[in-house]
Amino acid sequence: VWIIDPLDGTTDFVNRTGEFTIMVGLVENHKSILGIIYWPIKKKMYLAESGKGAFCHNEEWEKIEVSMMSEMQNCHALVSRHHLSEKEKKLLDEMEISVVTSIGSSLKVTEIASGDAEIYLTTTNKMKQWDTCASNCIISEAGGKMTDISGKEFSYNTDAVHHENGILVTNGLIHQDALDAISRLDS
Repeated sequence: VWIIDPLDGTTDFVNRTGEFTIMVGLVENHKSILGIIYWPIKKKMYLAESGKGAFCHNEEWEKIEVSMMSEMQNCHALVSRHHLSEKEKKLLDEMEISVVTSIGSSLKVTEIASGDAEIYLTTTNKMKQWDTCASNCIISEAGGKMTDISGKEFSYNTDAVHHENGILVTNGLIHQDALDAISRLDS
């Protein structure tokens, strides 16, 4: 099943920030097996296929990989330009992350997949399958990890289209540390 988001970052599109993308994902057995993200303003395309790696085309194809940063306090976090909650601010404080950048749409995941940041989290239950399907394959193939904020992996092509428990995307090396920080704050 194809899962398509023809305009990810609608608010950014309306506000003319240039931070909107087109996302196409392919699902097999409820898992994202192919992801394509196109950033029209920059003419950049991100592509990943399960088991084959992640790539970016910006004049030529280059393999992309997450950063090797494993110390949470040295990580660069990305947050939504339009939806940063108080709980998310507290979580970033709990994780002792000092470098935080706001960016729109699926570009948060492409930045992590390219090694330019290490973590993105949101606690909202408003994200849907089409918001994560393509990027889930890309981050996984780049060496990172995407789950909900309790560590549960996402299933696609299911009756429940909303991700009810937020999203956590990391370079993989800090994923458990981030989940532990979330757990401490929730307890």
